[in-house]
Amino acid sequence: MPTLGEIEGKLLVSEVVATSCLRHLFAHTNDAVVPAIKRRIRRSLETRCQAEKLCHDDTEAAVEYAFQLVEAAAEAAGRKRTVSSKPGGCETIRRLREMHGPSGR
Repeated sequence: MPTLGEIEGKLLVSEVVATSCLRHLFAHTNDAVVPAIKRRIRRSLETRCQAEKLCHDDTEAAVEYAFQLVEAAAEAAGRKRTVSSKPGGCETIRRLREMHGPSGR
């Protein structure tokens, strides 16, 4: 059974890879790609969550988290001014803002 540290480490690696790829993509494409990415993410997560027998609320939470990552990557790439109207956001978004905010670029 993996330790909590191993799980957190793998999650951190996944977040870094995902946001790095998205930032690179956003830096080299137009804004029309964001809605297409979100549609694909929603479909994929709904399929995977259904296969894992997650409830609707958990599925929506997963989709929302994924969308926050997309929005944070768009913000970090300079495509958006702010991620959302929510001041806190998830930990990943806070880290991205600290790493890639206006003063950290």
